[in-house]
Amino acid sequence: MSPEHQALIARIRASADAVRRATEGVPAGRDGHSPRDAEWSVREALVHLRNTVVMVHGLRIRRLLCETEPLFADYDEPAHRQEAMGAGEPAGELVEAIVAEHAQIVRMLRGLPADRWQRQGRHPELGVMSIEFLARRVAEHAEEHAGQIAATVKALSAGR
Repeated sequence: MSPEHQALIARIRASADAVRRATEGVPAGRDGHSPRDAEWSVREALVHLRNTVVMVHGLRIRRLLCETEPLFADYDEPAHRQEAMGAGEPAGELVEAIVAEHAQIVRMLRGLPADRWQRQGRHPELGVMSIEFLARRVAEHAEEHAGQIAATVKALSAGR
């Protein structure tokens, strides 16, 4: 495996840890609160992140591992997020699901031969996506939302 792919796998692991750390210190009973109008609560960000890593990135990587040039369906993220928000899942369970899916993706990619990282599928609007692209997106997406969650926790802790 190339050093770049090893680094990407390490980044996927680290991004899951960053999400876990970002949620530490959420004031009790406040994970469903947003510090400002039109901003996501910690729970909403976690629902979005869990849904995306499981139903988009993880699923597409799995399909690329076993299908030849799959066509990826569009994903209605806002509808799925709203539906999942109604379920009232605890933030801790959402974090565990995110960490578990990152760990599963790492296991799938760990022994992947270099030439298989470039296997591609196509999204009707977003175009070509490879395993490498999706793996990078797993890490980037978790890093982005870990930062967002950390800022929300800080604002909630400050009483906003």
